[in-house]
Amino acid sequence: MIKIDLILLPFTILEETLKKFKEYGKEDLEAFAIWVGLEENTTFKIKEVWIPTQYNTMLSYYVPDIDVHTINVDLNKKKYSSIAQLHTHPGDAFHSCVDDSYSILTLPGSFSIVVSDFGHISFRGGLNDMVVYRLLDNKWVLQSKNKVNKLFKITN
Repeated sequence: MIKIDLILLPFTILEETLKKFKEYGKEDLEAFAIWVGLEENTTFKIKEVWIPTQYNTMLSYYVPDIDVHTINVDLNKKKYSSIAQLHTHPGDAFHSCVDDSYSILTLPGSFSIVVSDFGHISFRGGLNDMVVYRLLDNKWVLQSKNKVNKLFKITN
């Protein structure tokens, strides 16, 4: 289980993630990303957003198995870990049964963040306009806004 008390999220990474999502969203396509970085004791420092090769539709995305393997190889090379997977939905943000069954991140304690309206949301509110789930006891559990705001700190 990932035992993290604080996640440092640079504003530039949040901005870059939503910019990429909006590019896909202009074509009415869902999109997927991963936040990666370094774990130091109980703090996780997000260093990069990765946008893997993916096939996208209005209602789903698919990352090929070989690209999932490449993600793991690249994580190992950089000595990074992944903390969160993110993806968009065309309307409301929620974790669907497809999201539950086909998650890329499977380590207990990982996060899955769903962004509504193909990413056409404000990033000024941090993660408040997104829904955040955490993998606990083999289930994606919705996290309260209060818990998310205590855990994720937006940095400059």
